[in-house]
This record gives sequence, C-alpha cells and structure tokens, in this order.
Amino acid sequence: MFTVTICSISPLVLPWLIYIMIPVLGAQVKVTGYLGDEVTLPCQAITRPEDKIVQVQWELEPPDGKKITIIVSTSQYGVNVSESFLEERVEIDERSLIIRDVEMSDAGSYICSVTVFPSGSIEGTTNLHVQDGLTIIPGAMWILPRMIAAGVFVLIVVTMFATTYSIIIRIRRKALVRHRVCTDAVM
Repeated sequence: MFTVTICSISPLVLPWLIYIMIPVLGAQVKVTGYLGDEVTLPCQAITRPEDKIVQVQWELEPPDGKKITIIVSTSQYGVNVSESFLEERVEIDERSLIIRDVEMSDAGSYICSVTVFPSGSIEGTTNLHVQDGLTIIPGAMWILPRMIAAGVFVLIVVTMFATTYSIIIRIRRKALVRHRVCTDAVM
C-alpha cells in the first residue's frame, strides 16, 4: 500500500504549482479599441525568463467559434500574415498584435499562442471590445484634471491678491485720515 503524507511535502510545492498552473489556466485581459484608431493587443501568455521563444501565433475566435489564424512570427522564418479580413491592417511587435484602422468586425477573442523551448506551447486570451465614434487623444485623460487644478490654483492666487489688496487699501486709508481736534474757545 502506498500512502502520501501531505505534511512531508516541501513548502515550495505550492508556489511551484501556482507558477506552473498560471500559463495553463491562461490569463485574460480586456482591451477597448476605437473605430478607426490603432489598437495594441498584449500577449497574455506567461513565459518563464529561461524559456526561448520559438514562435508567436495570433488567432481570432469570433462568436461563431471558428478560429482564424491571423499572423505567425517565428525566430527562424520571420513573419507570415494569413489571408483574412485583417490581412492588410495587422503587424506584430515582439509578442503584441497591432491592428490599424479598427473596425467593428474586429471585436472578439484573440488568442496568443507562444511556443517556447523547453516548455512547449502556452496560450493567453485578449478580448477586444470596439467602441464607435469616440477617439481619445493620447494624454486626453489628464487634460480635465490638469485644467481643474490650474483653475483652483488661479482662484487661490486671485483670492489672495484681492485680500492683500483690500488690506493694503484699508491701511492706507487709515493712514491718510487726519484727526483734527477743534475746540471752541470763547474769550
């Protein structure tokens, strides 16, 4: 009879299992793209530093479930863009997929498969959501808070200036007032 005692397992087993299972479970991330803009989808396949990346492949899984291979990049043969509706608008930057001139039909689940040596193949999913009509200028998220901060600063400075000015005016008026004492003396 063979028995395993849990207490005898090294305390390093749990972190090791977590480290091994994260790539197997596959991480998912949501990215929002805007109609007509460029969007970058990060590859969510988690690799170890000692792994050597041999191939990166991106596939689109539309709602009907039929996977469409979009682009394959290998260290030996270079980049191959497959024939699809994305053919003229995609490129790969390291492991990230870049889609130019985003269309509503580009929405869906994009699967990044990374083949590494010696670990094998690891997958990660990035969900692209496409919104219509809203174009975000780079850095636009910071414009409104900066404008509010600048407005508050100007308001404080103007208030301080007005208060100081009114205090100075009062002091000067008091200094200019001459007190005259008139006595009525009858002789």
